[in-house]
Amino acid sequence: MTRQLTSAGLALVALAVASPRVLANGAFPDEFSVHFPAPAPHRILLGANFGLIVSEDDGATWRYSCEPWITQGSDAALSGASVDFYQTCADGAVLAQSLHVTRSSDVGCTWPQSGGSVAAPNVFVRDLFPDPTDTSFVLAILLDDHSNSLLVASHNGGITFDAAPLYKTAAILSGIEISRMPPSVIYATSYATNGSNATLLRSTDRGANWTPYPIPAPSGTQPRIMQVDPVDSSVVYLRLVGGQTDSILIARNGGQSFDPAFTINGQFSAFLRATDGTLYAGTQAGVLYTRAPGATSAFTNAPGPHLRCLGQRPGASRIYACGDFFLDGFSLGTSDDGGKTFARVMNFTDILGPLTCAPVTTNCAAHWARIQSVLGIGDGGTGTLADAGSAVDAGVTTGPDAGAVSTPPPGGATKGGCSTVAAGGAALICLLALLSRKRKS
Repeated sequence: MTRQLTSAGLALVALAVASPRVLANGAFPDEFSVHFPAPAPHRILLGANFGLIVSEDDGATWRYSCEPWITQGSDAALSGASVDFYQTCADGAVLAQSLHVTRSSDVGCTWPQSGGSVAAPNVFVRDLFPDPTDTSFVLAILLDDHSNSLLVASHNGGITFDAAPLYKTAAILSGIEISRMPPSVIYATSYATNGSNATLLRSTDRGANWTPYPIPAPSGTQPRIMQVDPVDSSVVYLRLVGGQTDSILIARNGGQSFDPAFTINGQFSAFLRATDGTLYAGTQAGVLYTRAPGATSAFTNAPGPHLRCLGQRPGASRIYACGDFFLDGFSLGTSDDGGKTFARVMNFTDILGPLTCAPVTTNCAAHWARIQSVLGIGDGGTGTLADAGSAVDAGVTTGPDAGAVSTPPPGGATKGGCSTVAAGGAALICLLALLSRKRKS
């Protein structure tokens, strides 16, 4: 099946692509993400820009399903697409959104394409969010060829999506999220095609009816939902993207009031409302902003990893962070002291190889060979380097964990002992050039 958009649809896509991070899953598209499926207490999923990396033992070992297989799924005509983001369902199934939606119910082994409205011609999947407590309910935002945004639902866990939309608008729907408690509350964000009228939409009956609340934001601002508060569904953490600035805005009382925005020059790249109520926001420039539980003052900031994601297993205190492979000394790290220091969990060089199930082993063999060649990883799924020379040539270093250090190493570091590894940077740049593709900005 070939996916096409008419001229009207292409015009709206062009407008979206020209704006920062507009074709987005919620707040932070096109970056790494970390997921903790509820049915598997020791499983960690790391969504990367070359595939889905899986650990079944709390991060001790890692294998992956390559992106070409994930996006191809059951439709070879769609091979070559790129995953914009991953989402995990309450039953542990994984959804991958690219030009279409593929779904894995077997931990990354097979990826059949989702059917129904998300697979229709002349539509573009813009956002996707599974209910955090209901295994059957998933919402998706579609862009059609008449410049309309459509909110559609799945009632079988993302296998198929309804044709009739729950909501339809000529505005741009930019994000959707379902609250954890109660699950009947849904939020969406929108703005007009000219960049005005930023709006928070709220439904208390699973999308049957919607109440709009104007977001206090200047024209040209694109609103995103970073997170609905997990214990208070009347609180929503919003991201306002505009020009050279980025802001965090907290909606209260379901959108009837808003805290003053916290604005920075540059862009946020990660956000987390932690289990204890602490708010964390990070940038790829290596700054971590925090606000204590219940505080109403501005965020404080300190040096941190060059963050590409933040996450936390529900009910746990440990914070997970996606870092910059060569600047921070880890691809995935953890903090047990509220973000003051981070310890290395894994680097890409720790990947043992493709998942051992037959479909991935077969379809990801060539992809894995390229990763091994670039990073100097040993063959045969042993997780060892081929030899010391190949590791050096590929620019891979295997130093100690990125724990706390008292004095940053020369040449740049971040708090928590995240030192610059120049040679490793060269390897990662090669890896991204060979294995990934230009992301939507």
